[in-house]
Amino acid sequence: MVYEMKQVSVSFAGRKALHNVSCSIQNGKWISVIGQTGAGKSTFAKLLKGLISDYEGEYLINQQPLPRDRKGQVKVASEIGFVFQYPEHQIFETTVYNELAFALKIMGYSSEQIAEQIDYILPQFGLSSDILPLSPFQLSGGLKRRIALASVLMMEPKLLILDEPTAGLDPLSRDNLLNMLKEWQWRNNSTVLFISHRMEDVAQYSDEVMVFRGGHLLGHYDASELFLRNRELVEEAGLLLPEAVQLLGLIEQLSGQKIEVASCREQDILRKVLPIWQARGHLHGK
Repeated sequence: MVYEMKQVSVSFAGRKALHNVSCSIQNGKWISVIGQTGAGKSTFAKLLKGLISDYEGEYLINQQPLPRDRKGQVKVASEIGFVFQYPEHQIFETTVYNELAFALKIMGYSSEQIAEQIDYILPQFGLSSDILPLSPFQLSGGLKRRIALASVLMMEPKLLILDEPTAGLDPLSRDNLLNMLKEWQWRNNSTVLFISHRMEDVAQYSDEVMVFRGGHLLGHYDASELFLRNRELVEEAGLLLPEAVQLLGLIEQLSGQKIEVASCREQDILRKVLPIWQARGHLHGK
Protein backbone atom coordinates (compact mmCIF):
# COMPACT_ATOMS: atom_id res chain seq x y z
CA MET A 1 0.00 0.00 0.00
CA VAL A 2 1.20 3.50 -0.86
CA TYR A 3 -0.30 6.53 0.88
CA GLU A 4 0.30 9.80 -0.91
CA MET A 5 -0.61 13.41 -0.18
CA LYS A 6 -0.27 16.23 -2.67
CA GLN A 7 -0.44 19.82 -1.42
CA VAL A 8 -2.87 18.92 1.37
CA SER A 9 -4.11 21.63 3.74
CA VAL A 10 -6.51 21.32 6.69
CA SER A 11 -8.20 24.20 8.51
CA PHE A 12 -10.20 24.34 11.72
CA ALA A 13 -12.26 27.43 12.54
CA GLY A 14 -10.29 29.45 10.02
CA ARG A 15 -6.90 28.36 11.34
CA LYS A 16 -4.71 26.15 9.18
CA ALA A 17 -3.55 23.01 10.99
CA LEU A 18 -1.71 21.64 7.93
CA HIS A 19 -0.13 23.72 5.16
CA ASN A 20 0.39 22.22 1.68
CA VAL A 21 1.71 18.89 2.90
CA SER A 22 3.11 16.59 0.21
CA CYS A 23 4.51 13.18 1.09
CA SER A 24 4.54 9.50 0.19
CA ILE A 25 4.41 6.69 2.74
CA GLN A 26 5.76 3.41 1.45
CA ASN A 27 4.96 -0.08 2.68
CA GLY A 28 6.98 -1.86 5.37
CA LYS A 29 8.56 1.19 7.04
CA TRP A 30 8.55 2.44 10.63
CA ILE A 31 8.00 6.16 10.10
CA SER A 32 8.12 8.51 13.06
CA VAL A 33 6.33 11.86 13.11
CA ILE A 34 7.94 14.49 15.33
CA GLY A 35 7.28 18.10 16.25
CA GLN A 36 6.24 20.25 19.16
CA THR A 37 2.67 20.35 20.49
CA GLY A 38 0.49 21.95 17.84
CA ALA A 39 2.87 21.13 15.00
CA GLY A 40 0.16 19.19 13.11
CA LYS A 41 1.18 15.61 13.97
CA SER A 42 -2.21 14.38 15.20
CA THR A 43 -4.09 16.20 12.43
CA PHE A 44 -1.86 14.49 9.88
CA ALA A 45 -2.51 11.08 11.48
CA LYS A 46 -6.29 11.58 11.63
CA LEU A 47 -6.31 12.67 7.98
CA LEU A 48 -4.45 9.48 7.02
CA LYS A 49 -7.03 7.36 8.82
CA GLY A 50 -9.90 9.13 7.07
CA LEU A 51 -11.21 10.90 10.16
CA ILE A 52 -11.06 14.32 8.47
CA SER A 53 -13.27 14.89 5.43
CA ASP A 54 -12.75 18.60 4.82
CA TYR A 55 -9.32 19.21 3.31
CA GLU A 56 -7.72 20.81 0.26
CA GLY A 57 -5.42 18.95 -2.09
CA GLU A 58 -5.22 15.24 -2.89
CA TYR A 59 -4.96 12.24 -0.59
CA LEU A 60 -4.55 8.95 -2.46
CA ILE A 61 -4.23 5.34 -1.33
CA ASN A 62 -2.71 3.24 -4.11
CA GLN A 63 -3.39 6.15 -6.49
CA GLN A 64 -7.11 6.19 -5.59
CA PRO A 65 -8.90 8.87 -3.53
CA LEU A 66 -10.69 7.76 -0.37
CA PRO A 67 -14.32 6.89 -1.14
CA ARG A 68 -17.01 9.24 0.19
CA ASP A 69 -20.61 8.69 1.20
CA ARG A 70 -23.62 10.57 -0.21
CA LYS A 71 -23.05 13.42 2.23
CA GLY A 72 -19.47 13.82 1.02
CA GLN A 73 -17.92 12.41 4.18
CA VAL A 74 -14.76 10.37 3.73
CA LYS A 75 -15.14 6.71 4.62
CA VAL A 76 -12.70 5.64 7.30
CA ALA A 77 -9.81 3.60 5.85
CA SER A 78 -10.47 0.17 7.36
CA GLU A 79 -6.99 -1.15 6.56
CA ILE A 80 -5.46 1.53 8.82
CA GLY A 81 -5.32 0.81 12.54
CA PHE A 82 -5.26 3.76 14.94
CA VAL A 83 -4.03 3.52 18.53
CA PHE A 84 -4.56 6.66 20.59
CA GLN A 85 -2.74 7.71 23.75
CA TYR A 86 -3.63 5.48 26.71
CA PRO A 87 -5.25 2.81 24.50
CA GLU A 88 -6.40 0.91 27.60
CA HIS A 89 -9.05 3.61 28.00
CA GLN A 90 -10.68 2.20 24.85
CA ILE A 91 -11.36 -1.17 26.54
CA PHE A 92 -15.04 -1.80 27.22
CA GLU A 93 -15.80 -5.56 27.00
CA THR A 94 -16.39 -7.84 29.99
CA THR A 95 -13.64 -10.39 29.23
CA VAL A 96 -10.29 -10.30 27.47
CA TYR A 97 -11.61 -12.78 24.91
CA ASN A 98 -14.59 -10.56 24.08
CA GLU A 99 -12.35 -7.51 23.81
CA LEU A 100 -10.05 -9.25 21.32
CA ALA A 101 -12.91 -10.80 19.37
CA PHE A 102 -15.18 -7.74 19.16
CA ALA A 103 -13.99 -6.22 15.87
CA LEU A 104 -13.57 -9.61 14.18
CA LYS A 105 -17.17 -10.56 15.01
CA ILE A 106 -18.38 -7.36 13.35
CA MET A 107 -16.26 -8.23 10.31
CA GLY A 108 -18.01 -11.59 10.05
CA TYR A 109 -15.25 -13.91 11.23
CA SER A 110 -16.33 -17.37 12.40
CA SER A 111 -15.61 -18.59 15.95
CA GLU A 112 -12.85 -20.83 14.57
CA GLN A 113 -11.23 -17.94 12.68
CA ILE A 114 -11.41 -15.71 15.74
CA ALA A 115 -9.78 -18.41 17.89
CA GLU A 116 -6.99 -18.77 15.33
CA GLN A 117 -6.36 -15.03 15.27
CA ILE A 118 -6.28 -14.85 19.06
CA ASP A 119 -3.88 -17.81 19.28
CA TYR A 120 -1.64 -16.05 16.75
CA ILE A 121 -1.60 -12.60 18.39
CA LEU A 122 -1.30 -13.52 22.10
CA PRO A 123 2.33 -14.76 22.08
CA GLN A 124 3.39 -11.72 20.06
CA PHE A 125 2.46 -9.59 23.07
CA GLY A 126 3.75 -11.96 25.71
CA LEU A 127 0.20 -12.92 26.73
CA SER A 128 -1.15 -16.30 27.82
CA SER A 129 -4.51 -17.84 26.94
CA ASP A 130 -5.11 -18.06 30.71
CA ILE A 131 -6.18 -14.40 30.72
CA LEU A 132 -8.94 -14.82 28.09
CA PRO A 133 -11.80 -15.44 30.57
CA LEU A 134 -10.67 -12.65 32.91
CA SER A 135 -12.07 -9.15 33.06
CA PRO A 136 -9.56 -6.76 31.48
CA PHE A 137 -10.40 -4.21 34.17
CA GLN A 138 -8.87 -6.50 36.81
CA LEU A 139 -5.48 -6.53 35.07
CA SER A 140 -2.50 -4.23 35.51
CA GLY A 141 -2.18 -1.11 33.40
CA GLY A 142 0.62 -2.67 31.35
CA LEU A 143 -1.41 -5.77 30.55
CA LYS A 144 -4.46 -3.70 29.66
CA ARG A 145 -2.38 -1.68 27.22
CA ARG A 146 -1.06 -4.85 25.55
CA ILE A 147 -4.61 -6.18 25.21
CA ALA A 148 -5.85 -2.90 23.74
CA LEU A 149 -3.02 -2.91 21.20
CA ALA A 150 -3.55 -6.59 20.39
CA SER A 151 -7.25 -5.93 19.71
CA VAL A 152 -6.26 -3.42 17.01
CA LEU A 153 -3.61 -5.70 15.52
CA MET A 154 -6.12 -8.56 15.37
CA MET A 155 -7.56 -6.80 12.32
CA GLU A 156 -4.17 -7.06 10.56
CA PRO A 157 -3.86 -3.38 9.58
CA LYS A 158 -1.68 -2.54 6.61
CA LEU A 159 -0.78 0.76 8.29
CA LEU A 160 -0.71 1.13 12.08
CA ILE A 161 -0.83 4.65 13.52
CA LEU A 162 0.57 4.93 17.06
CA ASP A 163 -0.12 8.26 18.78
CA GLU A 164 2.22 8.36 21.80
CA PRO A 165 1.50 4.69 22.65
CA THR A 166 4.01 4.60 25.53
CA ALA A 167 2.56 7.58 27.44
CA GLY A 168 2.66 6.95 31.17
CA LEU A 169 4.77 3.77 31.02
CA ASP A 170 7.95 3.22 33.00
CA PRO A 171 11.18 2.82 30.94
CA LEU A 172 11.21 -1.00 31.06
CA SER A 173 7.54 -1.31 30.05
CA ARG A 174 8.06 1.27 27.31
CA ASP A 175 11.01 -0.62 25.82
CA ASN A 176 9.19 -3.96 26.03
CA LEU A 177 6.13 -2.55 24.28
CA LEU A 178 8.08 -0.89 21.48
CA ASN A 179 10.17 -4.03 20.92
CA MET A 180 7.00 -6.10 20.61
CA LEU A 181 5.53 -3.62 18.13
CA LYS A 182 8.75 -3.59 16.11
CA GLU A 183 8.77 -7.39 15.94
CA TRP A 184 5.12 -7.34 14.85
CA GLN A 185 5.98 -4.86 12.10
CA TRP A 186 8.88 -6.98 10.81
CA ARG A 187 6.88 -10.19 10.97
CA ASN A 188 3.93 -8.77 9.03
CA ASN A 189 5.81 -6.35 6.76
CA SER A 190 3.39 -3.67 7.89
CA THR A 191 3.84 0.10 7.99
CA VAL A 192 3.95 1.96 11.31
CA LEU A 193 3.37 5.69 11.73
CA PHE A 194 4.77 6.50 15.18
CA ILE A 195 4.00 9.84 16.82
CA SER A 196 6.37 10.48 19.71
CA HIS A 197 8.05 13.29 21.64
CA ARG A 198 10.87 10.99 22.83
CA MET A 199 13.70 11.43 20.37
CA GLU A 200 15.56 8.46 21.87
CA ASP A 201 12.70 6.14 20.84
CA VAL A 202 12.47 7.79 17.42
CA ALA A 203 16.18 7.26 16.77
CA GLN A 204 16.10 3.68 18.03
CA TYR A 205 13.13 2.31 16.07
CA SER A 206 12.62 4.48 12.99
CA ASP A 207 13.46 3.82 9.38
CA GLU A 208 12.28 7.31 8.40
CA VAL A 209 11.25 10.49 10.21
CA MET A 210 8.82 13.24 9.24
CA VAL A 211 9.46 16.62 10.89
CA PHE A 212 6.54 19.02 11.43
CA ARG A 213 6.47 22.60 12.66
CA GLY A 214 3.45 24.90 12.72
CA GLY A 215 1.50 22.66 10.36
CA HIS A 216 4.33 22.55 7.81
CA LEU A 217 6.20 19.39 6.86
CA LEU A 218 9.83 20.53 7.13
CA GLY A 219 11.27 17.28 5.83
CA HIS A 220 10.90 13.52 5.40
CA TYR A 221 14.24 11.81 5.91
CA ASP A 222 15.94 8.51 6.55
CA ALA A 223 16.32 8.49 10.36
CA SER A 224 20.12 8.37 10.39
CA GLU A 225 20.33 10.98 7.63
CA LEU A 226 18.21 13.32 9.75
CA PHE A 227 19.87 12.88 13.13
CA LEU A 228 23.45 12.58 11.93
CA ARG A 229 23.63 14.95 8.96
CA ASN A 230 20.64 17.29 9.28
CA ARG A 231 20.66 17.95 13.02
CA GLU A 232 19.82 21.61 12.50
CA LEU A 233 16.39 20.65 11.15
CA VAL A 234 15.51 18.93 14.43
CA GLU A 235 16.57 22.04 16.32
CA GLU A 236 14.61 24.23 13.86
CA ALA A 237 11.51 22.24 14.82
CA GLY A 238 12.15 23.16 18.46
CA LEU A 239 13.22 19.67 19.52
CA LEU A 240 16.22 18.25 21.32
CA LEU A 241 18.45 15.75 19.56
CA PRO A 242 18.54 12.20 20.96
CA GLU A 243 20.93 11.96 23.92
CA ALA A 244 23.29 9.62 22.07
CA VAL A 245 23.50 12.05 19.15
CA GLN A 246 24.18 14.90 21.58
CA LEU A 247 26.99 12.80 23.07
CA LEU A 248 28.38 12.14 19.60
CA GLY A 249 28.48 15.87 18.90
CA LEU A 250 30.23 16.56 22.20
CA ILE A 251 32.89 13.90 21.63
CA GLU A 252 33.48 15.19 18.09
CA GLN A 253 33.93 18.69 19.48
CA LEU A 254 36.34 17.59 22.23
CA SER A 255 38.35 15.24 20.04
CA GLY A 256 38.44 17.52 17.03
CA GLN A 257 37.56 14.68 14.67
CA LYS A 258 34.56 13.64 12.63
CA ILE A 259 33.25 10.29 13.87
CA GLU A 260 31.50 8.07 11.32
CA VAL A 261 28.80 5.85 12.82
CA ALA A 262 26.65 3.15 11.22
CA SER A 263 23.30 4.61 12.33
CA CYS A 264 21.63 6.97 14.79
CA ARG A 265 20.81 4.08 17.14
CA GLU A 266 22.31 4.40 20.59
CA GLN A 267 24.29 1.17 20.49
CA ASP A 268 25.94 2.10 17.19
CA ILE A 269 26.93 5.53 18.46
CA LEU A 270 28.27 4.27 21.80
CA ARG A 271 30.29 1.58 20.03
CA LYS A 272 32.19 4.34 18.24
CA VAL A 273 32.47 7.11 20.82
CA LEU A 274 33.38 5.16 23.98
CA PRO A 275 36.82 3.98 22.72
CA ILE A 276 37.64 7.57 21.72
CA TRP A 277 36.52 8.86 25.12
CA GLN A 278 38.56 6.17 26.88
CA ALA A 279 41.62 7.00 24.79
CA ARG A 280 41.45 10.60 25.97
CA GLY A 281 41.71 9.41 29.54
CA HIS A 282 38.42 10.88 30.66
CA LEU A 283 36.73 7.65 31.64
CA HIS A 284 36.35 7.00 35.41
CA GLY A 285 37.67 10.45 36.23
CA LYS A 286 41.16 9.99 34.76
